[in-house]
Amino acid sequence: MKSPFLKGIKRGIGISIVLVIFWLLSDFFYFTKLDNKNKVNLESRQDASIGGDFDLIGKNEKKYNIESFKGKPLLIFFGFASCPDICPYGLTMISSVLDSLDKESNKINAVFITLDPERDDYEKVSEFANIFHKEIIGLSGSQEQVDKAALAWRVYKKKVLLEDSDLEYTIDHSAFIYLMDRNGKYYTHFPHNVDAEEILKELKAFI
Repeated sequence: MKSPFLKGIKRGIGISIVLVIFWLLSDFFYFTKLDNKNKVNLESRQDASIGGDFDLIGKNEKKYNIESFKGKPLLIFFGFASCPDICPYGLTMISSVLDSLDKESNKINAVFITLDPERDDYEKVSEFANIFHKEIIGLSGSQEQVDKAALAWRVYKKKVLLEDSDLEYTIDHSAFIYLMDRNGKYYTHFPHNVDAEEILKELKAFI
């Protein structure tokens, strides 16, 4: 006959195991939902409906749309010039890709579209993009035009007010680098902190 003490220990262990399993499952589903809330939900390469036409303005008031980039694979990244870390990191990766391609860098297009046209006109966003590489084309436009492009690429964005800050507000946004094929169709995507080598591997299908 087992003592009440041993029964108590076994019961305690059993309850602890159940609680741990419950905690792990709750933790998994909570952070999955949190992650999905702040990141665009991208489908498989075959079924994805990502991208589309847009009308934006670049350096020297040059007008661009998706037709402007057809004929070459396109790397496209969304952000804003006041972004403290995510956008500079993503643009640095794109710059590394262009540097690695060296003389073949003219075989691809690279575009940075601002999500903050209120502060980033075409001149500012062009200057910001060119800090990282002269071949990265910075684009801006009206709020409506920018929203249309962001929606087409399923970019999550939200204006967040900042108290006691000279910036007044920031833009929370998803941070994917998209690779479009020569016809402007979605091919694949990468996180902003991807290794440049991963992008180069995918570009081999086009170069």
